Amino acid sequence: MRYYFFLLMICLFPWRVVGEVEEYILQPGDVISVNVVEHPEFSGRHKIRPDGRINYPVIGEIDVATLTCAQLVKIMQGKLSSYVNNPVVSVSIEAYYANKIYVIGAVTRGGEYQIYEPIDLMKAVAMCGGLKNSKVKGIKIIRSDGTIIAINTAELWGTAKYDTKKYILYPGDTMFVPDSFEVPWGLISVVLNVISVSLQIVILVTRLSS
Repeated sequence: MRYYFFLLMICLFPWRVVGEVEEYILQPGDVISVNVVEHPEFSGRHKIRPDGRINYPVIGEIDVATLTCAQLVKIMQGKLSSYVNNPVVSVSIEAYYANKIYVIGAVTRGGEYQIYEPIDLMKAVAMCGGLKNSKVKGIKIIRSDGTIIAINTAELWGTAKYDTKKYILYPGDTMFVPDSFEVPWGLISVVLNVISVSLQIVILVTRLSS
């Protein structure tokens, strides 16, 4: 059922397609760690509330959901500049709220898979038992926010060393492998044989009638 739902969504909605991997988008339930160099009073762990906010020391409420860690770093540096000279800030994810990815399409074992950290595409392919058709030309990663990343499988199976950091699946993402059209050569051969026999019969009947 989930497979057909995603097929319908892909066909009906104008998803934004990108060629490169995007950073993980923070969401309610994630636990983040904010570190301010030489200022432990501004450093600590924070769980993002259902409203998408955290309560930060001195500064107060900050909207963090829908941001990447890099975006949040810039915001924090701006807010802390009133209290710290040239603040050096880093943000990392301590725990993900959604710890599953979804695999649908032409794979050996589709479904939900539990992960404990982001994984690269090749590991996801191995996790689901591989592709049903190794000649499939493209795979799509559907981010939890609707963004689609199109991958040319020639890049994966190429002779060059595969960059494991290029295509990453984060919790909540979906890997979609479309069915590839295969020419039914066996059926075509049978049809051609039937046509050939029919022509021979027609020719024989024509000769006998003349």
